[in-house]
Amino acid sequence: MLENLLSYLGITLLVSFLRSPQSAPVVTDASGLSYIGLRNLTSGQDYFLGIPYAEPPIGSLRFKPPVAWSRRNTTAVKATEYGYTCVQQAGDNLSEDCLTLNIWKPTNVDSKLPVMVWILTVSTSDGGGFYAGSTEQYPGNFLVERAICTGKPVIYVAMNYRLGLYGFPPGQAASDAGASNLGLKDQRLALEWIQNNIASFGGDPEKVTLFGESAGALSVEYQAFYKGGDIGGVFRGMILESGSPSSLRVFKPNDPIKEEAFKLIAKKAGCDPYAPDAFECVRGAPAEVLEQANKDLMKREPYFQAPGQAPTVFTAVQAPGDDFLVDDPSTLLDSGKFAKVPFINGAQLDEGTLFGNGATLNTDEDVFKWITTRSTGYDTGYDMSIDDGAAARRLLEYYSDDPKQGSPYGTGEETFGQGSQFKRFSSIFGDLIFQAPRRQHLRAATKFGVKSWSYIFFQAPADFVPAWGVRHGGDITFVFQMLGVFDPSAPPELLDFVHTIADYWLNFAYYLDPNSESLTKLPYWPPYDTDASALQLLANNITSFKDSFRAEAIDFIIRTPALHS
Repeated sequence: MLENLLSYLGITLLVSFLRSPQSAPVVTDASGLSYIGLRNLTSGQDYFLGIPYAEPPIGSLRFKPPVAWSRRNTTAVKATEYGYTCVQQAGDNLSEDCLTLNIWKPTNVDSKLPVMVWILTVSTSDGGGFYAGSTEQYPGNFLVERAICTGKPVIYVAMNYRLGLYGFPPGQAASDAGASNLGLKDQRLALEWIQNNIASFGGDPEKVTLFGESAGALSVEYQAFYKGGDIGGVFRGMILESGSPSSLRVFKPNDPIKEEAFKLIAKKAGCDPYAPDAFECVRGAPAEVLEQANKDLMKREPYFQAPGQAPTVFTAVQAPGDDFLVDDPSTLLDSGKFAKVPFINGAQLDEGTLFGNGATLNTDEDVFKWITTRSTGYDTGYDMSIDDGAAARRLLEYYSDDPKQGSPYGTGEETFGQGSQFKRFSSIFGDLIFQAPRRQHLRAATKFGVKSWSYIFFQAPADFVPAWGVRHGGDITFVFQMLGVFDPSAPPELLDFVHTIADYWLNFAYYLDPNSESLTKLPYWPPYDTDASALQLLANNITSFKDSFRAEAIDFIIRTPALHS
């Protein structure tokens, strides 16, 4: 649902922009290369779209780490249209040649501005993850407009990176060929491009904040794991929305499910999966064959075909010598092997509802099956499946099957036509994948003296569905200041709330602290390390509270490695 709205919105905004009074801004970098963009005189913004930051990862560069884009004889880059969308299971304008980024900036920049870099995800009724998404879904014009209005102008950048089997090819053969975690390497190269070039667009390379939601939030922290935290100054702060370092289980390349996935890909490509050159054979497969294999790996058994399921076989892996994940995220956090930069980490109130929606969840055994089953084409939304049956059984004991205690929270005995244990499962899933990892991340920050803040989003989204509550991904329209587009009849207090969210985010980009003098007085947001305080984000009722809900259950998850490692 939201994916379609975001795609439509991105196209609509670009068409609307093209119809606005405009001229062609030109930015010239230190090497003399010019970038020709678009200017909206009405909003006072310049847009530069589809800028290549890497060589096309095709031909001999398919399944290779990204190579920085070379200008060769190019004197000017026409940056007036979005680049291709990285290959995924659906959509238009798809191509393997997709490693581009977009820049949105105020027209008149007289000083170096902070830079906000969005690492995309896709938040939809079909889940979210490292398998779909496009920068077209996340235009930055409303956020930049709000920044200009508050006197805190910023540069906004969004990048595409390889997805699915192209960005996260599964199996030991891929790892042996140096092809693990390519999507993360794409992100890193884009950050290096920003360091080298953003000053030409009016940005300050020393004031870069990363932000992302869901898989994008995971990506943000994975970037903080780069070389054990030695990130080379490519960013100085992070905002993680509904995703934390240990939200996904990070398996080794030879994990049986990932090995099975590679065999399926190889067979689809007409290659012998057991041959020594199997990966090279797959590398040379026709584009349409790999595209179909990518789709086929996303098919699921009927029992697990709830709308919120995602193909979690396409995720990052851990391996000795990897630039990002030499170990599982929980171990990296506990040992302090991450960049010690300030951050905000928050979550939605009802994170788990999407992922069990429509599922058959009526008994303890139904819930147990959903949290302990893995396969190549499905999982319970993310790689949360628990190998230790005893730990899974113990986990169930912490969560009542009484609907009044389940998620969506505060909805009494209503089950919305779902299974009788839907709300119990939603509560378990929300804590296992989002709330426990969030708390674990914040505690690690406190342990190592890193300044951090947290929030819980209580405000229902524009596309509110009662069974989903304050669902995963529902905050995106608020962060990107799109509520007025999605819901033109939104009441003034809700539009004010939208601005408040942006103001907190902009303050952080400027000061590495969401609290600051503003044109609008914001409620104080206490840092997490004072007394584990978080901020309730709800229109007309923004207040701090002790982050201690479901403490016993969440502490059990954190201290039980079988549940997250």
